[in-house]
Amino acid sequence: MKKRIFAAMALSLAATGSTADNTSRDCMLEGTVQKQQGAGDTGQEVNVKFHSVSKYDQDSSCRVRRGEKMEFKLPADPRLKDADPGSSVKYRYQTDSDGTAKTELISIGT
Repeated sequence: MKKRIFAAMALSLAATGSTADNTSRDCMLEGTVQKQQGAGDTGQEVNVKFHSVSKYDQDSSCRVRRGEKMEFKLPADPRLKDADPGSSVKYRYQTDSDGTAKTELISIGT
C-alpha cells in the first residue's frame, strides 16, 4: 500500500524575532495527525492539520502574515505513518534567504 503525506496550513498567527544566519524563517509548527482512506489502491492518506506556529527558539525568526497560506510536502517518516489519528505533532520549518524550505519532524505525542 502506498501512503501519501500532505500538509497545508493557513495561519492567522504571527511571531517575530531576529536571527544571525541566513535562515529567513525558523518556526515550530504544531498540529494533529489525520488519516483517511485513499481512493483506489493508493492506501491510507496521512494528513497533518496544523493549528499553531511559533518561533523555534528564542533566537529564531518566524514571521507569518495573517491569513498567509504555507504549502509544503512533509518528509516521509515512519513515525508519522504509524501514529494514531489525533496524535499531536511538532515540526521544525525553515526557509533560507533564497526561499528553499526544509521541514523536520521533531516529535509525535498522543
